[in-house]
Amino acid sequence: MTGTRMSVEFDAKTATASLRGLLAGIENPAPLLAQLGEYTLRTTRDRFKSQTGPDGTAWQALVPWYKKEKSQNKNRVLTLRGFLRGQLVSQVVGSRSVEVGSNLAYAAVHQFGATIKPKSGKLLAFRGHVAKSVTIPARPYLGLSEDDKNELVERTLDWLRTSGGLK
Repeated sequence: MTGTRMSVEFDAKTATASLRGLLAGIENPAPLLAQLGEYTLRTTRDRFKSQTGPDGTAWQALVPWYKKEKSQNKNRVLTLRGFLRGQLVSQVVGSRSVEVGSNLAYAAVHQFGATIKPKSGKLLAFRGHVAKSVTIPARPYLGLSEDDKNELVERTLDWLRTSGGLK
């Protein structure tokens, strides 16, 4: 054959080392999971500043009487002393997942909403206010926004590239 020729060389040692690194990363994703959990923890805490859920929807405002009676952070929803935000944790669970959340007794009430009724008697009393029941609206603070999901994918791809020696 006449004309220009091109040759390609394949270095099996480099490819094998990269594949071994990639496989080791996939088999032990704990470092990646810890990194993804820390990122998610940070963005979750940021929601307490923006006062919005993962979908960008503003949290429902405080009822006027409670806002007036609050001793601290009168203009902050889900924040009296900052315990909920401050008690959020990220934890790698098993070898394949990471969880972000809180074990505070009232954490689920704020995430999902709830109606509180008296255990005994007919009325609830709180700071001089009396009611048959109190409904606390859902104000989601846990979850992933679309930006969060995209960032987690990018971080995972970067991590896989590094684990496989492709960077």
